[in-house]
Amino acid sequence: MTHARKMRRLGGRALVRLAVTAVSNSKRFASTAADSLYHFHAGFDPALASKFSSSFVVRADFVSAEEERALMAEVEPHLKRQVYERDHWDEAIAVFRETERKNWNKKNAPVVERIKSAAFDPDKHRLLPYVHVLDLSADGHIKPHVDSARFCGDTVAVLSLLSDSVARFVLEADKTQVVDCMVPARSLYVMAGSSRYDFTHEILADGESEFGGVKVPRARRVSVICRCEPD
Repeated sequence: MTHARKMRRLGGRALVRLAVTAVSNSKRFASTAADSLYHFHAGFDPALASKFSSSFVVRADFVSAEEERALMAEVEPHLKRQVYERDHWDEAIAVFRETERKNWNKKNAPVVERIKSAAFDPDKHRLLPYVHVLDLSADGHIKPHVDSARFCGDTVAVLSLLSDSVARFVLEADKTQVVDCMVPARSLYVMAGSSRYDFTHEILADGESEFGGVKVPRARRVSVICRCEPD
């Protein structure tokens, strides 16, 4: 096996599966992740690590390869009508295009509903009617930011398609507190509580995309994002 293939193997699902999450039998998504899901940088406060890991969860292989293809087949024609933009209006994203969908075709609607059921509590959350679809170019990245509380509530669910990636979280009150999280293609991650409000989050550019010192190649990434209404 060549060095490049070894890096791709370690940087992709083989590495992620070292951090497989356990899922409860309830409709709500619950997860206890192995320590290897997170790479806490040197000096990270152990008490804060526990708080963070309980508020940010990832479920690998949330959709199948076939479901991924079906989702892309529906959104790709809309995305292709647009050009990649260099900057976002709030300066949080570079080299991207995006669209929103309220209604999905018969094949994909159950998948989107599965995201919502996995991440949100129907007794607590009212979901925003439009699902955000974000297409990040292979040479793009998401810059450090905290989603505005004016536009969405306490939980954000993100289905990642096409490419593995690394999400970096930095505590706003102390920039030395940094944690990297593996986000494999076809995974769902849910941000709530501390990870949602106390940390900035970003998706690393390909040139910086590493997890625990291992390169994680970052290609084009399309994410399907569900949000709830502001509190």
